[in-house]
Amino acid sequence: MTIELINSLSDSALPGVSWQIEQVRTGKSSELWVATPHEDASYLARQLGLAPYQVFDIYAQRYLTAIDETKGIWWTDLPVPNNARFVINADWTKSIMSFGCEIAKVRWYSDAKRIVQAVAWQDSRGQIDYKDIYQRDGKRFATQYFSDGQLLVTEFFFGDEAIVVRDFYFNKRRDFVYANGQQFESAEQYIAAVINRQTNQTINITQFGRELTFVPKHTILTLIDNLTDSASNLQPRLRQILTDHQSPIGEIRMTDANFDYLKRAGVPANHVKLVRI
Repeated sequence: MTIELINSLSDSALPGVSWQIEQVRTGKSSELWVATPHEDASYLARQLGLAPYQVFDIYAQRYLTAIDETKGIWWTDLPVPNNARFVINADWTKSIMSFGCEIAKVRWYSDAKRIVQAVAWQDSRGQIDYKDIYQRDGKRFATQYFSDGQLLVTEFFFGDEAIVVRDFYFNKRRDFVYANGQQFESAEQYIAAVINRQTNQTINITQFGRELTFVPKHTILTLIDNLTDSASNLQPRLRQILTDHQSPIGEIRMTDANFDYLKRAGVPANHVKLVRI
């Protein structure tokens, strides 16, 4: 069976990603693998008609599990410093105030009744110091640390007591990942290592984005979207795939219309198998 691999569950509205989700939902593909972790992944998967065991979080190196939403953190149950109080502002933003100063911004899950999703704690200058991110069951998903408003470190807990993965940032760029006692020079290198260790099944993608930086050799690309950009030219990343012998894409599947267009474009593709679907 085929594994459908996407960058994020937040991309579910994209035609190609929507098609991949449907492939898994209907049993035509075995699983959906997601590269970008999300604190609300279990809820999002359920909304998409997927069971938790059908969705593998690559970053966490585990399948999703059902979330007990009745155990989420009710907004007034969140521990706060002495003399602090919760305030719902006129624009419906939420704050934690202490002695007249805002010390944190609070975000609720939008379709839950006042269940805390994230708390961004501020320093004395009003800049974000660190942010706690929670799952719907109240367990800690991640904590992020900042300096002068810039993200430095993300510690992922994925609901566990101990840290599972650490991301480090420099000049707004994630340049180091530490996971399971191993060091990786980038998130993409870490994701690639997990994929190669976890499976030898066929992997399919539909996007020209970040996925191309970590998928293994002989990955399938299924083209659901248009082959052209806004200027009606062949997508540059597609042209690169067709002409680059080092590309991880071994097969491109496409509709009859896309197949005919590609043939008319005359781009050589000797190292890539083109297949009609």
